[in-house]
Amino acid sequence: MKILVTGAGGMLGSAVVPALVHAGHKVVATDLRVLADGAAWNGHGPPLTALDVRSPGEVAHEFDRVSPTFVVHLAAETDLEVCEAEPEHAFLTNALGTKHVALACQAADIPLMYVSSAGVFDGTKESAYTELDDPCPINMYAHSKFEGEQYVQMYLRRYYIVRAGWMVGGGRKDHKFVAKILNQLRAGAQVIYAVGDKLGTPTYAPDFAECFARLMETDSFGLYHMACQGQASRYDVARKILEVLGRTDVQLVKVESDFFHDDYPVRRPASEIMRNLMLEVHGMNTMRPWEESLEEYLQIAFADLSVVPELSEQFVGVM
Repeated sequence: MKILVTGAGGMLGSAVVPALVHAGHKVVATDLRVLADGAAWNGHGPPLTALDVRSPGEVAHEFDRVSPTFVVHLAAETDLEVCEAEPEHAFLTNALGTKHVALACQAADIPLMYVSSAGVFDGTKESAYTELDDPCPINMYAHSKFEGEQYVQMYLRRYYIVRAGWMVGGGRKDHKFVAKILNQLRAGAQVIYAVGDKLGTPTYAPDFAECFARLMETDSFGLYHMACQGQASRYDVARKILEVLGRTDVQLVKVESDFFHDDYPVRRPASEIMRNLMLEVHGMNTMRPWEESLEEYLQIAFADLSVVPELSEQFVGVM
């Protein structure tokens, strides 16, 4: 297929685009931000071209230029604090941007894959969330992503809505929790604080990309959860990082969310644990346990941090 990917320059795009290319598809990679020379974001793969999904005119022009047969829509504003402070920006990007792409897919009569989030749930369920549970967003980011889901379902018959959990991967593109822990280690921190009262399911980007590349070949459209197996708190993830890297020189302290209220004031669900029920039903749940995937990621991309650096007195907390 000829696949148009939006938001290809991000951490998930850095895994999805190579997986689609490896599967034999022709990929046109786009992003809001593009290097001046149009070079690929990670040194290989198709070059990035500029596309702002908030502009229906730009979306229509790109569809006319590319004539895709499938669209993977990754473009999003994922910073919860930014979304809460700038709700108009959140809805323009995550909701209306998705609407523009969905309408373009409708006009071209082609399928769409839209990546959503475990954050669309309110976090009150004691067991893992499945695709059968009703979303109940509690912050602006989640509201905007869920509205994007509704636009996809409203305008298209052939679609995949795929909800991811706590994203892991991306190497230098990584700006999520794991990267924040690793940046502290790189800075020589002796003490790291991590939250123990929020639960979720990590999602390793390469595993996600490979799983979806297989799913899209089935034409089994619908709503899917696609997260690693298991559950964890942020504290559990940080503990696994230190374990894999052999960092017995670093003290890990479990705290509650209020500890980071000044830096992360937006309300977050107490639980974002997901179960990939629909993948299991179709016999396509290839997502590995999160501990195994995280270990692979650290060993491939951050082996240098297993060497104990010169220690310092500083620390930086992470939510």
